[in-house]
Amino acid sequence: MALEFNKLVDQLLKLRHMLNELDFDRSSRLQLALERFFAATDLDFIHERIRLARQPEISGYRGAAPLDAPDHEVICHTFPTPALPAGATIVAADGSQIYPNEQTPLPYYLLNTGVFVYHHGADRRPEQITMPRLVFHPEHVRDVGGRVVSHQTIDAQRTVSEMRELAAHAWELRGEARPLLALYDNHLLFWVNSDVPNHLELTRAYHASLVHLHDARAALAGYVDNPNRSRVVIRLLHLLSIPEAELLHADMSISPELEGLKDIHLFNVVLEPGERSALMVQNSPRNLQYKQRGVSYEIAFFYLKVSSGYRDSIARVDIPMWVARDKQLVDELHALLVAQCQMQGRNPYPYALTRADELAYVSSKDKAKLDEMIALELRSKGIEPHFFSAKAWGKELARSKQRQHEL
Repeated sequence: MALEFNKLVDQLLKLRHMLNELDFDRSSRLQLALERFFAATDLDFIHERIRLARQPEISGYRGAAPLDAPDHEVICHTFPTPALPAGATIVAADGSQIYPNEQTPLPYYLLNTGVFVYHHGADRRPEQITMPRLVFHPEHVRDVGGRVVSHQTIDAQRTVSEMRELAAHAWELRGEARPLLALYDNHLLFWVNSDVPNHLELTRAYHASLVHLHDARAALAGYVDNPNRSRVVIRLLHLLSIPEAELLHADMSISPELEGLKDIHLFNVVLEPGERSALMVQNSPRNLQYKQRGVSYEIAFFYLKVSSGYRDSIARVDIPMWVARDKQLVDELHALLVAQCQMQGRNPYPYALTRADELAYVSSKDKAKLDEMIALELRSKGIEPHFFSAKAWGKELARSKQRQHEL
């Protein structure tokens, strides 16, 4: 039965009244943020304020900070697209998964990692690799309580698998044209909650992959498309406005006069297409732990406005400190990302990451085929597979576009 929209008319009218009451106009708050942003030119003052905010007596600051000298950049400076390198090797990795179904006789899950290699400036065909991994042993599919492993556990394993394969292929490509870019579709500050089985082992495996990429001298970048939850630079602007005498008791969250603003609102105004922001780091206990593993592994970032010529987009680009300290490598990464985002018509997103996602994607048809292959194995042992409960099968029949008819 279709949704009865006529019964929603009164509710939509209430929605209209609510919208009239809410304040969607960010212009005055954005203007204040821009004034503070362009006034933030004194790096000595900013470093001192960050030092004070990091004292144990002051807690809760999770905003941005400039890099340490001599690698720091004035936070309100912008940087145009540098010249493209003549050649480069770009390797991108992405992953997908099938979660286990508790209702089947043999629950399983699948991790599929796709790797795409693009040879910039060379007349060479790109390389495409997929690595599916089927997990079905009860010891690996179920936890100590006998329940199938959580989605969070499988997501963590997928992330580690993506970074491991990215590192392995970057190492194999280390003799190819430089720079060697390793692109990952997410933040680089990976974290596993303690309720995930083998969380320490997964964390160690992720960091081992970072070391492998560092050894390959790869320019690792975590590309975050539309980072609409990030407010670390807005938090920095709030911190800089607090009088020093009030720091001890100040609220480190965003102040009311900047409420509702996000970094993308700021940089959508500040940046022109092709420009990047200054390099910064995020002040957080998690990033501190990365730094404590080695100064080269602290995660820095910059914002980048990419454009297809039809549409602009603000992206956040995470890079480890071994990349951030190499100005030439940052410039090459900047230029190649801008070029990659111009290769897909109206969609300003890195071409190599799009292709890696396509390689990794597991469709519903793929899942159905895999289910049938597993069903054949179960039937050969006299086990009748039930991939759907009676309730789920009833829903499938009711919602199907084709009605089932049987004699």
